[in-house]
Amino acid sequence: MLLFFGESLQGAIKSIGLPVIKNFTKQEYNAGTQSWAIAQGRDGKLYFANNNGLLQFDGVNWNTYPLPNSSIVRSLLIGDENRVYVGGFNEFGYFHPDQQGCMTYHSMSFHLPDNEKNFGEVWRIYKYKGQLVFQSYTSLMIWDGKAFRILHAGNDELFHFSFKVNDRFWIDNRAKGLQELVNGRLVTLPGMEKIIGQEIWGILPFSGNRYMVATQNKGVFLYNGKEMMPWNTPADKLLKANRVMGIAQIDGGHYAFGTISHGVLITDSKGNIIQDISREEGLQNNTVLSAFVDNDHNLWLGLDNGISQIKINSPLSLIGFNNGVGATYSAAIYKGKIFLATNQGVVYHGWDSNEKIKRLGRFAMMNATRGQAWSLGVFDNILLVGHNAGAFQITNGKPQQISSVIGYWGFKQVPGHPELLIGGHYNGLSLFKKGRQGWKYVNEIEGFKESSRQFEFDDKGNIWMEHGYRGVFRIEISDDYTHVIRTELYGKKEGLPQATNVGIYRLKGSLVFLTTDGVYQYFPGTNSFRKSQTYSGLFGKLTGLSYIREDKRGNIWYFRNNQAGVMQKQPDGTYRSVEMPFRSLSGRFLPTFEFVLPVDEQDVFIGYDDGVAHYDPSFIKSWNNKFYTLISKVSVIKTDSVIFYGNGAQKQVPSIPYRENDLRFYFAAADMENIGHVTYQLKLEGFDDDWNNWSGRTMRDYTNLPEGDYTFMVRGINRYGVESDPATYRFTILPPWHRSVWAYLVYGFLFLLLVWGVYHVVRLKMKRSKEKEAKRQRELYARREEELGRKQLEADKEIIRLRNDKLRNEMVHKEKELANASMEMIQKNKMLIKIKNDLKNATENVIDENLQARLRSILRRIDRQVDNEKQWQVFETHFETVHEDFLTRIKEQFPELSPKELKLCAYLRMNVSSKEIAALMNISVRGVEISRYRLRKKLGLQRHDNLTDFILRF
Repeated sequence: MLLFFGESLQGAIKSIGLPVIKNFTKQEYNAGTQSWAIAQGRDGKLYFANNNGLLQFDGVNWNTYPLPNSSIVRSLLIGDENRVYVGGFNEFGYFHPDQQGCMTYHSMSFHLPDNEKNFGEVWRIYKYKGQLVFQSYTSLMIWDGKAFRILHAGNDELFHFSFKVNDRFWIDNRAKGLQELVNGRLVTLPGMEKIIGQEIWGILPFSGNRYMVATQNKGVFLYNGKEMMPWNTPADKLLKANRVMGIAQIDGGHYAFGTISHGVLITDSKGNIIQDISREEGLQNNTVLSAFVDNDHNLWLGLDNGISQIKINSPLSLIGFNNGVGATYSAAIYKGKIFLATNQGVVYHGWDSNEKIKRLGRFAMMNATRGQAWSLGVFDNILLVGHNAGAFQITNGKPQQISSVIGYWGFKQVPGHPELLIGGHYNGLSLFKKGRQGWKYVNEIEGFKESSRQFEFDDKGNIWMEHGYRGVFRIEISDDYTHVIRTELYGKKEGLPQATNVGIYRLKGSLVFLTTDGVYQYFPGTNSFRKSQTYSGLFGKLTGLSYIREDKRGNIWYFRNNQAGVMQKQPDGTYRSVEMPFRSLSGRFLPTFEFVLPVDEQDVFIGYDDGVAHYDPSFIKSWNNKFYTLISKVSVIKTDSVIFYGNGAQKQVPSIPYRENDLRFYFAAADMENIGHVTYQLKLEGFDDDWNNWSGRTMRDYTNLPEGDYTFMVRGINRYGVESDPATYRFTILPPWHRSVWAYLVYGFLFLLLVWGVYHVVRLKMKRSKEKEAKRQRELYARREEELGRKQLEADKEIIRLRNDKLRNEMVHKEKELANASMEMIQKNKMLIKIKNDLKNATENVIDENLQARLRSILRRIDRQVDNEKQWQVFETHFETVHEDFLTRIKEQFPELSPKELKLCAYLRMNVSSKEIAALMNISVRGVEISRYRLRKKLGLQRHDNLTDFILRF
């Protein structure tokens, strides 16, 4: 469905080359494939009736707003008060920004009676005579601001589409043809016989009080109010074959026709095809559902899959890949053809300078020239080609190689000798001479083997040649052009600001040298270079010139810093610099290989990295169109919450808590002419002292903002130097809780409370001072008492210490006594045992039985004395006193120990040796060892455990 936009363009539609096409895929705008209608808001935003809802584009960001029932949006209308009216299936209403700038939907279909709510798709919305008209296939729903009035198609009848033309409202009734809304009723127009039953997709005003009526299957008709007349034109045949989907008026004399299978066709009012743009020309889809001419007079297309912008309002058009053309290094018009030297070879196309509407289709390749072609030039009515494979001449439309020397850059005619040419190539210079069969290679010019791409003759016949890496050469050649007599290399020592990348050209008959510092000339008297006052004044502040060419009208075409421009000669002889038309190609020219071919007042060809651009100097276009910079969204970073959605004017100034004082601003320029080519400047009043530097970023964060009132401002500037008014957003950062109004009220209350407290404290202070003094006296008395008690305690402690020392000494004494007693027992037992043993021996030798009996009695007495129980009890008592109830404790833990084993433990505790233990216990040493072994088992000791250590630690 195509919409009509009636404003006129300032320039004509170009037919040569293709306008710039920018395709937006579904993945880019993140919505449905199809867009059924397009409109533009007062702030420059574009709106699309999309399968997924209302699609919005602000020049940077895409947003989608679905209908409540998720139906396809088929129609839209930009209304007053920032309302965007939309129509879907059984639903229509409008989107309007809320307090936060979020597009909120308001349904209007609920006003309909219940029996009228099944109306189907709403295909058209118009504002007509102060009323809103919503049109579906079955009815017209007319809203007067209070209620709806319904007009139906009639029994067994259906509407197709409606149209508002010259303040008249027409609707296509499939059974009756076109009907007009008159005084609240539908009246069938006369002369509808030819189109009854046809689907009408567009109606536009036409010259002579006529109307252009586009049908889908029968092409285009012109209606004069009485009858339909076929529009028999070249375009109509193509439209019938590809089925029209609608029309849009571009200006007073040009129309865009969308088709089902052949993209968009742009014609003049006579039906001549100006542009034929389909997938072959770069459109992403051949089915055009909607079209719209925006505020910059460029064409937008809603396709069956995607959205495209076609920049028809431009003096520049492109001839490139879609025309079979690659990167272009030179061009020439020769014998009714245009030739291009490209990276693929020489291509050509027919060219008729007298043809009013020139259209360039696909260029043909000259197969013999396939490969890198560097230059083209017409010399004595013969076209020469400088090529990587050699030199070619083109006569009778056929290329002929005239030299196989590798790599010809270009050719120059010898001054005063038009029959001679010098050709510069990768390894020097060649001589060519004109003959009957054209130009013929003669010889190499010996003595110079440098790559000679750019060179010029001076007035004395010397050749000046610029070498990209070495500098500027002056070459003096012999009169027969067979060898070089002398060469001289120039650089910084001779006054040039740089030694390399110096451009050598002729301007107004003079030899000039282009440098980064301006235009220089050579002065033979001093054999040096100086800046040219004449040409420096001509180019003014233009710096970085790398190419110039003067055309036959005196205009000077130039390149600088990878930008193109022209010094247009004015009637009074002055010059005016023009660069705006070429800004869209900035950065796309081939450095050191720039070229311009001025053909006439309407045709100029400029080489760039993907082909050749066509420039029409007569095309009138305004370069200072106003655009809006918009704040798209404002969000709080910490909570990731949006506080402004960017639609409509700001309605409230938010107060933001201090803990959320990190904000992110998104912004965009609704400059549809310069999408992606706008830079921005920011300032946060209350935070920044001045505007920030220009930047291409469309988002800015401000973090840790202190409390206060702020105004965020952003403005944009496009590549044509047009600057927008600033967009603003005001907000307040609240102070932290401890610096808020409520906090200060609390602080005041606390201060008063403090004063009251101080007053009462002072009153109590004197009262308590006496109490404190009395208390101090009591405490002093208590301290004295405490001091006395402490001294008494220290005395008691000293007494206890002395007692302990006395007890310790007594223990030591007892230990000594115990040790002495033990030693005495040991010595006594040893003695007794010795006596016993002696008596045993004596007894064996005594014969007298009485004596033997008495000796045996003595032996028994000795045994009783050695094993005397009282002796053990005395020992045990002393032992327990010294060793703190050792025997009691060990008996408690090991109750199975026998008395002998307890004795053994006691002796071991005293660290008595086994031999001494044997004496004390009246047993042998072997018996002691056996007793020790049994004791270890009862104590549960392992083999590696020491029995004595265990007893000592117990």
